[in-house]
Parts: sequence; structure tokens; C-alpha cells
Amino acid sequence: MRHPARFVGLFLLIWLVLIPPALAVDVVTEEFSVSSRLSGVDLYLRNKHRDGSVEPRPDRTILFLHGASYPAHTAFDLPIEGRSWMDWLAARGYDVYSLDIRGYGRSGRPSEMSQPAESNPAIVDSAQAVEDVTRAVDFIQSRRGVSKVTLIGWSWGATIAGLYATQVPDRVERLVLYAPQWLRDGPTPSEAEIARVPAWRQIDPRDARDIWLKSVPPDRRDSVLPKAVFLDWMKATLASDPAPTAPGTVRAPNGVVVDTMRYWASGKPRWSPERLSVPALVIQGEWDSEAPPAMGMALFNHLTRSPFKRYVMVGGATHAALFESNRVQLYNAVQQFLEEPVR
Repeated sequence: MRHPARFVGLFLLIWLVLIPPALAVDVVTEEFSVSSRLSGVDLYLRNKHRDGSVEPRPDRTILFLHGASYPAHTAFDLPIEGRSWMDWLAARGYDVYSLDIRGYGRSGRPSEMSQPAESNPAIVDSAQAVEDVTRAVDFIQSRRGVSKVTLIGWSWGATIAGLYATQVPDRVERLVLYAPQWLRDGPTPSEAEIARVPAWRQIDPRDARDIWLKSVPPDRRDSVLPKAVFLDWMKATLASDPAPTAPGTVRAPNGVVVDTMRYWASGKPRWSPERLSVPALVIQGEWDSEAPPAMGMALFNHLTRSPFKRYVMVGGATHAALFESNRVQLYNAVQQFLEEPVR
């Protein structure tokens, strides 16, 4: 007869392997409306953390920032196989927030977005986005009593995070630059072209999958980004715009378009990574056609003052690695960076 203690020990071992303790906890979701500097426009801030008390720690407090087209909450809090990236971090003891910049998602829209796009110049550029980040960080610091937060910025969000971290480094613990923007090849846009950019644009999220998978071998696309996952993201994203101008579309401000034309496409960085004085991670997907690995490596080489920096490439992943089959590689690499001591 097998010894009972051995049987119990074997059962516990199997349970620990199949159900890691970090995932067997309840995660709480809280939502907040934070005032922006623009009168009448509030910002949507979502928080996830373990059920029970939260231990306020700068190294465990994270703010996610989204890219140029779509909001934060439908990206970083999209459940895939039952959990989002925010869930994944919250279950591991992090106090995790995501911010929709004004004009995106569940945040308020500037008045120009209720008018014809051509009636006004482009709105909500990187400087205004930094204003929104400032309001969000103020709120988090007041709520939790922490002196710093960690910023994770995706694409344009990495630009916003970099700008903020170089302006107020004493409020940033660490910086994750995920699929960051950098200088682009091509003709320099003229001031006349820049002046013609309308206030906002209309986007069809159905186009995103082909854009993200552009560099992926055709026979690998469905395994890299399953259609069911993409459809879940698309439904959530379409639901985030309360007043689309056409069915199946969302609106997005064009300030980021002007920034891209005036800076990245004109050979001028929008922010100065040489000034960054906090630990930084640059992480990208192997098949990212929007922010290719060479772009991220160029930025990485400019992080000359960062006390601890790392570059990571996630194999078999694109610009949208956070949704894809190799997303846990992204999650693990970011967590390892966040928890590794700076020597």
C-alpha cells in the first residue's frame, strides 16, 4: 500500500504545477474618472490588484499607456484564455493601472471630435498626452501614497512615457518601452502637409490584423494571432467609442500624426533618451513591421545615462505581441526586468 504522506505530497506537487499559486487568487477591478487639464474632459483610469489589502510600493505600481490608435483598457485588459496582461501582473502582487488618453476609449472627447474633422487642426499631441499622464500619476500617488510609479508604454505610449520620465524622473521607478517609435526613413513632410492634417481620424479596427501580421509568413498568421482573440479585441475596441461617425469604426485624435510628421519622419526625435536617468527596458517583436527591431535598437543605443538598461526581442511576435501566442514571453521578460536588482 502506498504511504498516505507520499500520496498527499504527490497530489500537492501536481496541483502546484498545474495551478500556480500566483494565478489562484482573486483580482479586483476598480474604475476611476480623473479630471484632465481640459475643462469638461475626464480621463478613464482602470485599476487591477489582488483582493485584500494593497501594499503600496513604487516597484509594484504600474501604469500602462496605449498607442496612437486604440485605448488602453481594450489592449492591456483584454482577457485571453481567461486573463489579461493586467490580470497576470495583478495576480503576482502588482498594483496595475491603465489610462485612456483624452479622445480615446472611455475618456472624454475634446469638443473638436464632435465637429467635422477638417474644421480644426490636429488635436491631442504627445505634450497633451503627458499632461494626462501627470494627472493619472498624481491620482495614483495620492491614492496609494507612493512616490514613484513604473510606466509601460506601447508604441506611441512609449514616446509619452519617455517624455514624462525625462521631465520628472523623480516620479518614475522604471520604464518599459514596448515597440517604441524612433526615426523613420522617407521624405520629410512639408509644413503645408502638416497643416492639412485634420483634428481627428476615423479608423476601422478590422484593418489592424493585416497591419500587425504584415511581416508574418502567411502560413503562421493564424497561429501567431488567432482570429477569435482578434475578434474579441475588435468588439471591445468598437464598444469603447460612444459616438462613432460610422458603424464599425472608432475615432482617434490626430495630434500623434502631426508629431510623427514633424519629428520621427523629419529625422528629429520627439524625446531625448540620452536624458533618461531611470532603469529602462526596450522590448519588441521579431516581426514588428510598425516599429521594427532596428528602430528599437537605435533607441536603445541612445539610453546612455540609464543606470540599468536591457533590450529584448520576442521571437515569433509582432507589434501586437500582448495579444499573441507568445505573449507570455513578453509578460515574463517585463516582470523579470521589473524585479531584477540594479547593481
